[in-house]
Amino acid sequence: MSEQTVLGPPVQADEPEVQPDAPAVPKPRKRRTPSAKSAGKRGRPTSRTVKASLRRIAVKAEQIAETDDDTRLLAAELTGAGSPGIADLTTEIMAAKTSPLEAAVADLTIIQAGSIPEAVVHLVGMSQPELQALTQLVDAFSDQALPGQLPPKSTDAALVLVDPVRAAEIDDGALQRLLALLAK
Repeated sequence: MSEQTVLGPPVQADEPEVQPDAPAVPKPRKRRTPSAKSAGKRGRPTSRTVKASLRRIAVKAEQIAETDDDTRLLAAELTGAGSPGIADLTTEIMAAKTSPLEAAVADLTIIQAGSIPEAVVHLVGMSQPELQALTQLVDAFSDQALPGQLPPKSTDAALVLVDPVRAAEIDDGALQRLLALLAK
């Protein structure tokens, strides 16, 4: 290295040119007022959705009030409502993610449509609450005699239930009325 390079004056970089028209601070962005669409996306219900929800609940309460006591009692048992009263039953039905009756009807259809071995396998795979919902459904909508208490083991319960459930003839009109009642 030469002495001139080490001892020479420091080299300065050219300063960037500043345009006189450009502001030094960026402009603040305008804040948008939230629309009904964006308010709903953030989890806050709009007045339109609240009114629609309240209307659905009121219609369901009227439908339950017009239903006979036996059907309300069965609906309360199937949904796990505290009582067959209008308030309890409406709350349980509207808060439920799915109808327990729809699952029981699907299980009944599978059991009755398949062969005996398929029905036994399906019954063995069902949980205790699912078996209870199925027996409540068959008890309520057919004249088929079922055991009062289900065995605790799923294989024993399946063997006890397979023949009576397959032989059950369900009153379709009453079943459809209950399905409509339990729908949201």
